[in-house]
Amino acid sequence: MPTTANIAIDKFRGGSQSAFKNLYDKYYEALFLFGQKYIPNSDVVEDLVQESFIKVWEKKSSFFHEAALKAYLYKTVRNACLNYLDHQKVERNYESQSKEDVLSEDYFLNNVIDEEVNRIIAETVNKLPESARIIYLLSLKGLKNAEIAEDLNISINTVKTQKQRASKFLKENLKDLFTMLLFL
Repeated sequence: MPTTANIAIDKFRGGSQSAFKNLYDKYYEALFLFGQKYIPNSDVVEDLVQESFIKVWEKKSSFFHEAALKAYLYKTVRNACLNYLDHQKVERNYESQSKEDVLSEDYFLNNVIDEEVNRIIAETVNKLPESARIIYLLSLKGLKNAEIAEDLNISINTVKTQKQRASKFLKENLKDLFTMLLFL
């Protein structure tokens, strides 16, 4: 004869939201307190526990016994807490490294160079004839010649010709920039 726990699990496996709510109410507080042993921030733990219940709901057909579901919930909360802590550690390391980098003279100069190069290239691209500029920008977005031709309702040969003209124009107009970058 099936036990009450087995009936509840069967209903949960069948997608019963009331059975899910009963399991949620039964385990939420214990999982929340368990999570707080890893992370003292209540809001974070609350989110992690709720995400764990979402994972359980998504895998509801996998649970045949309440003990398996409970074990899965605890492991999921633990892993979520550990992942969160690892992520926090990475963020702290990045922030401390980033702060050192931002204060350095090299960081300043590299950013000035990056912005100036981007500005000069953008100005030069904007000097292209409109059709060549549109085709060149679409190709930079990763579109193939055939896709560009179809989008613009032109022949593939026109696309190829315009891309060649754009490349030649950019090489001629940006040659001084490349020389300058070699010296930097």
